[in-house]
Amino acid sequence: MKEGVHRSKHPWLVGLCMVAIAVAYFSLLGQSGFQEPGDQIRYDVSSFRDLDHIETRFVETGIIEPGIDKPKAMCVGEDGKIYVAGENELVVYGPEDKELVRFEIKASPICMTVAEDGTLFMGYNDHIELLDASGTVQAVWDSVSEQPYLTSIAVSDEEVYVADAGNKVVLQYNRDGQLLSRIGKKDLKNDIPGIEVPSPYLDLAINPDGDLWVVNPGLLGMERYRNDSSLVTSWYRASFQLDGFSGCCNPTHIAFMNDGKLITAEKGLVRIKIYDVTSGEYQELVAGSREFPREQSLKDIAVDKKNRILALDPRNNAVRVFELKEAGDEKRT
Repeated sequence: MKEGVHRSKHPWLVGLCMVAIAVAYFSLLGQSGFQEPGDQIRYDVSSFRDLDHIETRFVETGIIEPGIDKPKAMCVGEDGKIYVAGENELVVYGPEDKELVRFEIKASPICMTVAEDGTLFMGYNDHIELLDASGTVQAVWDSVSEQPYLTSIAVSDEEVYVADAGNKVVLQYNRDGQLLSRIGKKDLKNDIPGIEVPSPYLDLAINPDGDLWVVNPGLLGMERYRNDSSLVTSWYRASFQLDGFSGCCNPTHIAFMNDGKLITAEKGLVRIKIYDVTSGEYQELVAGSREFPREQSLKDIAVDKKNRILALDPRNNAVRVFELKEAGDEKRT
């Protein structure tokens, strides 16, 4: 994969600029330790909603209703199965989005992923659990940090990457649960600005080429790391316009299309967009404020094997499905 072409030498300046734009965020989780800002530092995004009132190549073609309380985590397996988890329950969907199995789980995971062998990695706020296909817990990885808040998991052939929003770092494990390193710590000598996490959103994903990409939400952009913790490239897009990210901390969630294009989701002004991940160039809008009219945040996004974009919408307790118009039906009414 080509090395990135937008390497910021002083990316922390973006963060300073964003203080002038906003220092607030939406939908905080009380147990996370992140503090709710006062009314005097909230910002009004309503005047920017019309920017995404444009025709797009995507249409909403369906909805998956798991029928569970407070669904928070979602992932797609190599076999195409869709997993949705909420309060004490996980549901698995197969072809045609038909429910395959439903089983009880502990509490409510914040994030999850599934390995090629079918092992489920469930991330709770302070630890990780590994489950087999029947939902039986096979292992528990205890926290290695003080005051952790685990928000995202990605698994490669040999390693597991866990986003810890509480400690503003990515934890790199081997598949046996041994901690190998902490990625994203501030190191100005090596041009690593440090991951800024003003609110409990810190996401990461591995693209089809096997590259680890991490959101730096406080700097409103993306960073690619090697497995030795070194930073390969980075880009940041601070803007209320469609080509950038607004507020104090965005994007909240990322996923990759099958061709390697980056899918992002934002809170406040809820927008799902597509970027060229290498250059950071904005490409197009998938869905915006017409589909998500109230200020909120999505709980997760994913892309399935059909290249459908899945959005876990807490307002509806459902997974909303978006496809290219030429690939899907007319929009639901």
